[in-house]
Amino acid sequence: MPKLLGIIGLLVICAGVDLLWQSRHEIRFWIAAYLGFFRALLRDRNPELPNFAAKEVARNRQGAVRFLLGISFVFLVGPVLIAVGVTLMFYPHL
Repeated sequence: MPKLLGIIGLLVICAGVDLLWQSRHEIRFWIAAYLGFFRALLRDRNPELPNFAAKEVARNRQGAVRFLLGISFVFLVGPVLIAVGVTLMFYPHL
């Protein structure tokens, strides 16, 4: 049973990496958009925020759920399953 949990954890991590790979274009776009936004904030010493049309662009980009699910699989669900499997392997049988 513990080895099976470890294998399932590895498969969940692989699924998360695949989801992140599928959403790599959205990740690259939003990083560039946020960097452009902060660059505009730093260049302009005006206290007004620069014009950033996030709502119009966000309608065309629908990868947020895929990205969040991939991140949660890679950094939360998969490692928890592996840790539970390793813990059960070393748990003394009573």
